[in-house]
Amino acid sequence: MHAFQVVWTIARKDIRIWLRHPLMLISSLLVPLTYFLVVWLGSQAVGHNPVAVVNEDRGPEGSKIVQAIRQADVFRLYVVPADRAQGLYSSLQVAAILTIPQNFSQRVDAKAPVSIQVYLNNYNLDLAGDIRRAVPDAVTTYYQMQGDRSPMKVTIAEQPLRPQDITLFEYSVLPLVILIVTVTGIIFSGMAATNEWEQKTIKELLLAPFAAFLIILGKVFAGFICTFILAASMLALGALLGLYQITGIYWLSTLAVVALASAMSSGVGVAIGATFQRKQPVSYAATLAAVWAFAGAGGVGVIFFEPEWLQSIAQFDPLTYAIHALQEGIFYQSTALLGRDLAVLAVTACIALFFGSLSMRRGILER
Repeated sequence: MHAFQVVWTIARKDIRIWLRHPLMLISSLLVPLTYFLVVWLGSQAVGHNPVAVVNEDRGPEGSKIVQAIRQADVFRLYVVPADRAQGLYSSLQVAAILTIPQNFSQRVDAKAPVSIQVYLNNYNLDLAGDIRRAVPDAVTTYYQMQGDRSPMKVTIAEQPLRPQDITLFEYSVLPLVILIVTVTGIIFSGMAATNEWEQKTIKELLLAPFAAFLIILGKVFAGFICTFILAASMLALGALLGLYQITGIYWLSTLAVVALASAMSSGVGVAIGATFQRKQPVSYAATLAAVWAFAGAGGVGVIFFEPEWLQSIAQFDPLTYAIHALQEGIFYQSTALLGRDLAVLAVTACIALFFGSLSMRRGILER
């Protein structure tokens, strides 16, 4: 009971200092909020590419191919005359012009070869590749619409691995919770440890009648409390805003991941704070450590599509397992590899706490 009172007293003091300096909280959120804005802006620029369709055919097959292109759900269509399409194309408002020739219906009825003209703005490889892959998808939809009349019998039996599709924005926003945990935990605990040296209060702690490791536990506990509460609040806010849904038991797995990640980041923060003992280098080191760990875990994209060297690095990044556990539980209501993810986070949290304790104990003994 005495040990717990000591730990809680130290933690409560650090939390009060933190609450008296709201700018510290705001500064720790600048990186995640900036990334949120970047993700939102980026998500608006991807997805269904804008394409102009010029239907010069007046027969029924021309209308059907336009309908098929629309039903394929791969483009954002502008069905316009040729001059209007050229204006949109020149001003970069559309990425391509699809032109249905005048004799399209006649040639289809005669079972003669016919082509759809595609004027493609290959502004970059990603944009050009999307258009090149999407046009055949639209043509396939057209053949399916023909039924028995189609010269090609096309059947697509799609079997999705996941129960639902997740938008790019939703998929990119969820890892922000882990980024918030990492940045906040490291900065809070690092600044709390550094503050003892800058305010010359470390000597008072040394003269207090309790063991030095209780000081370390108090610092880590303070960082854990603030980080966990902030991350849990962000999760709840995202659920209320409809960014994602967390159901039933998956709240428990989600909060377990956040708790372990908070403990891990708090331990790292204490180690950084005790090592540098000054706020400015601690702030720089904490931000760099959080951002690089987040990027190494594939937080800025889908890790399976990243270069192989980055995938190899991600295997040793604990944030990879935190992000995976959140995505599986929240997006897909799955516990796939949850035991592995929690075990990695738990072991990493213990290692971080050990090195955090070692660094602060060394800093205390040096005094």
